[in-house]
Amino acid sequence: MTKNVRRVSLVAISAAVFIVLLLLGRDIFLRRPGSPDCGDGPRRTIDIRDFATQYSVYSVELEASVADKAKLSVKLSPAQLEQLSEAMQSAREFRTYVVAGYNSCAVTKAQYSQYGAKFQALDSLAHEINELTEKPSLGPEETAKLAELIGQYGDVAQRLGRE
Repeated sequence: MTKNVRRVSLVAISAAVFIVLLLLGRDIFLRRPGSPDCGDGPRRTIDIRDFATQYSVYSVELEASVADKAKLSVKLSPAQLEQLSEAMQSAREFRTYVVAGYNSCAVTKAQYSQYGAKFQALDSLAHEINELTEKPSLGPEETAKLAELIGQYGDVAQRLGRE
């Protein structure tokens, strides 16, 4: 092979690779990343961590407390701890669904707002649960209230999971 044939071959192969990459990545080059238009207007894609920060601050704190069961095991029965754990798992899965659905246009902006309000309600319950579980000891009324809050948290999380 001569030097010119090698150069021409190298340029041809490079051009072919560039064209293939351009065709495969045209969405990246032609559309601004992070701004899909889903028919209800353009939207910015959401990172799951941003969603958790915005709508689930206390829920994330509660998840950490449940993960460190030693703190809660004194205040919660095993059944309550399991109920709370299952409710948080359901809410976490649904949170992932909402964000992925919104980013892929499967969830409209209006639905996203509704889900956001429900996650804020869930977060409010988590805040109340956190406040009670932070206390060194609970009286009978507080223990009953904690059980009620855990039940409400589970109900809201189950409703989210059914939607």
